[in-house]
Amino acid sequence: MLASGDWIIPHLDGLAYIEKPPLQYWATALMFKALGQTVFAARLYGALCALGTVLLVGLAAHRWWGRAAGWRAAAVLASMLLFVVLGQLLTLDMSLCFYMTLSLVAFLEAQRAAGGTARDVVTRRWMLVAWTATALGVLTKGLVAAAIPVAVLVLHTAYTRDFRPWRRASIASGLPLFLALTVPWHWLAARRLPDFLEFFFVHEHLARYLTPSADRQEPAWFFIAVMVAGTLPWTLAALRALATGWHRRPMDAGFDVGIFVWIWVIFVVGFFSLSDSKLIPYVLPALPGLALLVAVVPEPVWQRDISMTAGIALVTALALLGAAFYGPRFVPATARGQCFLPLFGSLPAIAALFGASGAFVLLSRHRESTRDTVLLGAGGCLAVLLIARAAAAVAPIYSGATIALSAGALSPTSPIYTLQTYDQTLPFYWRRTVELVSYRGELDYGLTRDPSAEIGDVAQFLAQWRALPEGYALMENRLFEKLTASGVPMREIAHDVNRVLVARR
Repeated sequence: MLASGDWIIPHLDGLAYIEKPPLQYWATALMFKALGQTVFAARLYGALCALGTVLLVGLAAHRWWGRAAGWRAAAVLASMLLFVVLGQLLTLDMSLCFYMTLSLVAFLEAQRAAGGTARDVVTRRWMLVAWTATALGVLTKGLVAAAIPVAVLVLHTAYTRDFRPWRRASIASGLPLFLALTVPWHWLAARRLPDFLEFFFVHEHLARYLTPSADRQEPAWFFIAVMVAGTLPWTLAALRALATGWHRRPMDAGFDVGIFVWIWVIFVVGFFSLSDSKLIPYVLPALPGLALLVAVVPEPVWQRDISMTAGIALVTALALLGAAFYGPRFVPATARGQCFLPLFGSLPAIAALFGASGAFVLLSRHRESTRDTVLLGAGGCLAVLLIARAAAAVAPIYSGATIALSAGALSPTSPIYTLQTYDQTLPFYWRRTVELVSYRGELDYGLTRDPSAEIGDVAQFLAQWRALPEGYALMENRLFEKLTASGVPMREIAHDVNRVLVARR
């Protein structure tokens, strides 16, 4: 967007890319404009969304259930394994999680504020915030940001037989606001690309959810396993909250925030479990609601949850120490396996954080649950951040950063080809597009509109390559060995465990 000035149609490697709406692309482009095209700027928007979600959850729990619940909810969410890891990555799912959480919190605030003429104004304001957040979620990742809240409200109504939230939803003012925010980009994109509506709504929404077209099939229990692992170290407390969260108060006690949040969490996990397209980050919007459920329990129950979580932290610390000492001997003696060896050197420090926080809580004579929650949360968060930092050791397996750094400066006028592969990170590090050879993947839509941007097969590439005075090509190791044996003129200038970058001799 910064390079072309086109802020309507997103492009990937110079090709039209409309699998997702543009809000995060707009935000990231603005970060680049303000801070430069750095890794920090690329990840900043997602990190801010993660921090904003923690703040939202903490403030909401504080308003609904008191100061202690606010600290608990924030500490629990900020130390859940999956949430902290995804907060470090450049992904649409964290910003979607923020807007969906804002929509949820604003909707529940509107229900709590209802009653009386003066309070109706407050309710309407909160509902307009909810409508706005839902619209921004749609502009981040599509209709799922609106479909989930509506479905949860329908299920809540069916379960509680309470129709009052529908009357408080400010549909007459909220729906026009929602449409005013979401329709313009879709309309402009449809004017620029005649097949946009069919591709975006049918292919990217319905077909991706209902069919295995995205090649992301997993078993039905996949997201249950993700939630069990992703909520560490609070897994047992989370399971308890889900098992007991369905209890509700009578309707005359007012709107039950807890049951709505419980339905939200259950539906998010169930909704994506039924899909034929599954990726780990999809269930991220369930975690803030789960943190709220974990935090709002009676004090005796929470004391037991704290003890269980501290025990899990200690067990985790012991497991990490064992892995640090004995793990390296099980690493295969391959280039790929050797990338994992530096990870083991970081495990003692990570184990120390888990172990110190868990031991302090278990040995504390004067138990103060809120303090212990914050301590466990801080220890868990810092430990996972260290894990994320240590994971940079395996970058050569998953990122093009190693090749980009070891290759040094490339001639700005010479083409770069990628043969039967495409690395999302290399155009970022090289600040330029690459020429695709026998690869389509998620660039299929753009290549269909611009077939000249692709070299169809390796034989066609070799004809161009031999005629070049200078150029570069990236390929996987096996193809490199095959072409070398065939006498193709090329010189290796960089490699990682998977790929080789060559230059034209």
